[in-house]
Amino acid sequence: MTKRQILEILHFDKAHVSLNPYFFGNQYEEKGVLVLLKIEKDSNLEYLDIENLCFQCPTLESHPDLISMLLFLFDKDDVIYDYSIASSKYKITRKETLQYEQMIGKKID
Repeated sequence: MTKRQILEILHFDKAHVSLNPYFFGNQYEEKGVLVLLKIEKDSNLEYLDIENLCFQCPTLESHPDLISMLLFLFDKDDVIYDYSIASSKYKITRKETLQYEQMIGKKID
């Protein structure tokens, strides 16, 4: 499944893959994170504009142009094994979480 397909299925605007530098020294670490961003209309917010982003921290990221941010962790085989909601301005519905859970086990191309 491509990043574009995941964006379309989940109705997000942008995707970014961030590889974990610690993975190359420790195969038990996640290989990387697929970051999905839903942003305000006419915003030019990019992943690199978000400060203090930590994939292991429980705090939610806040930015005026960011509607929601979702993180999919993937393993050495590029298979999604977990997700985290990193930001949300609005209530997250059960339907949305079920969609996120359905991505677990999908391979990222």
